[in-house]
Amino acid sequence: MSLTISRYFSLLLVFAMTLLAHDASASAAPQVIHLARTDNEPLIDATFPIVREAYRRLGINAVEDSVPGARSVEELNDGKVFGDVMHFKGLENSYPNVIRVPVPVIYFEAVAFTDGRDLPITDWASAAGYRVCIRRGIKAIEAATVGMKNVQVVNEYGSIFAMLKAGHCDIAILPYHAWLEVRHLNVTGLRSLEPPLQTWPLYHYVNKSHAEIVPALKNVLLDMQKSGALARQQADFIKQIEQAKQ
Repeated sequence: MSLTISRYFSLLLVFAMTLLAHDASASAAPQVIHLARTDNEPLIDATFPIVREAYRRLGINAVEDSVPGARSVEELNDGKVFGDVMHFKGLENSYPNVIRVPVPVIYFEAVAFTDGRDLPITDWASAAGYRVCIRRGIKAIEAATVGMKNVQVVNEYGSIFAMLKAGHCDIAILPYHAWLEVRHLNVTGLRSLEPPLQTWPLYHYVNKSHAEIVPALKNVLLDMQKSGALARQQADFIKQIEQAKQ
């Protein structure tokens, strides 16, 4: 009888230790969160490693959810995802359920692309008189072109380049890094005009239900900024663009 009881307690102890080990393993495993991003967008390809590293330092595993165009912002605002990889400052003015982490993660320039012509475009006012194509989902450029009379919003870079070369738009106002897509799609004969029309800092956003993480993310990104990690990522990205432009 005593042997049976002893064996029972031994089995119970093993069972309890197994549960404790499982709980410890579960607590040690990083939390997984999902970040929305616009698909086929080189700037987000360059930015996501920065944001992923910031979360990693907080013991969180961030993964990307690629969606078409403007849906990334909609999913963020609706709370379908934890956050969005990056957008321009002011997004929170149009979408009430998003919170910006107030440290720029990267910068981007808007430039005018042409079919090879050197047009006299140096600012937004001088671009307004042309037929303009822009890419859907690039909120900064969408906002900057609201007052223009002849703007076509197009889903894909490839379609924009085709329209430009076919004469369906005079200029395409795109991020400077669109040169990476020009190379990827093997498009020839295009030109980007100087100077840039505008430069924006871009920020990481989270849904307001996760507001408590913003101070920690801010501190981590400030550390990465001070260490030069953000500047190095920006410089590497610019180098890629310049190589694609050649």
